[in-house]
Amino acid sequence: MKKRAVAIRKNIVNVCILAALVGVTFFVIFNNNDGFSINSVMDFVSDIHLPFLIGAFLCMIMNIGFKGLSIRVLSRALGYRRSLLSNYSYASADIYFSAITPSATGGQPASAYYMVKDDIPLSHTTAILSVNLFMYTASLIVLALITFILRPSLFFNLESWVVKACIIVGLLVQLLFLTIYLLIMFSEKAVIRIATWLINILAFLHIIKHKREYLSRVNASVKRFKNSVLLLKNRKKALVASFLLNFSERIIYISIGVLVFYGAMYNIPELAGTKVDVLDVYALEAYCWFGAYCVPLPGAVGASEAIFTSVFAMIINSHVLLSATMVTTRSINFYIMMIFAGIVTLIHHMRVKYREHKVKTTPSAKTD
Repeated sequence: MKKRAVAIRKNIVNVCILAALVGVTFFVIFNNNDGFSINSVMDFVSDIHLPFLIGAFLCMIMNIGFKGLSIRVLSRALGYRRSLLSNYSYASADIYFSAITPSATGGQPASAYYMVKDDIPLSHTTAILSVNLFMYTASLIVLALITFILRPSLFFNLESWVVKACIIVGLLVQLLFLTIYLLIMFSEKAVIRIATWLINILAFLHIIKHKREYLSRVNASVKRFKNSVLLLKNRKKALVASFLLNFSERIIYISIGVLVFYGAMYNIPELAGTKVDVLDVYALEAYCWFGAYCVPLPGAVGASEAIFTSVFAMIINSHVLLSATMVTTRSINFYIMMIFAGIVTLIHHMRVKYREHKVKTTPSAKTD
């Protein structure tokens, strides 16, 4: 009961921090842009060609769905056949708690909680989510390679060196994670030796305390991921499917901003004459997404908005339209999606609690 109260307080604090960041971000946006207001956003949204706007919201829903499908594929590979709605709920919990916690640290534990509640053993739950995270990171790096190969000029033409640095740092962080995952798969002892060396240096410099605790955590994490890989290494079809689903999830996520942009081009005179190749818009959206990974804030709030504004200034000249495009895109692919995922998670949570209550209050077969 005490742990539950602590967890609730922690979640409330996280939501308050996120709300404060959102408040500051939008205060800056609306006060630093002459002529830009909530009415500007409402007018912009009303001018978006309706099929494109509907498509953007469908992509938001599908983004969660593809994450759920990846979890489902890996779960089925281990013999667990949970419903599509349950897997959608696991993915929703991941997205919601990732959005309200720094560096998205709360997403996987939340998914794991509901998977265990649905009678998937913790060891197998850990394996499913660990491998899914690996595929997510791998798909990100592959998408980054494709983006830089097809549209390198868009990156080099960015005026802000800060945004360029954010993109590079964000990708290097993800590449580091992918490298660590691969090293664990092929040589877990090497990873433990390197981690031990780094922890010893940090402890010597008095940057960290409780060295033994950090060492035990590293050992546990490495062994956990290694065991996850061993459980699923022979399920090659499931692994390939998981990668493709994660990659598709990224494309669908990026498509939200692309649909908003092209939907606006239909009816807004200032954008109607803009001729931009669809691959350019996908690449710009991808660069925005890569840059957000360098900021360890909930949802990269503030940084994502600033990066988007800087990147899309390459193709949108009007400051009002640029801000309206950014606010609309971010509203759908982060704020509304977070709320939607939170509602799905809450409904699933209530179902789980109702089921547990029903089990507790139902007389056992022996008493009948």
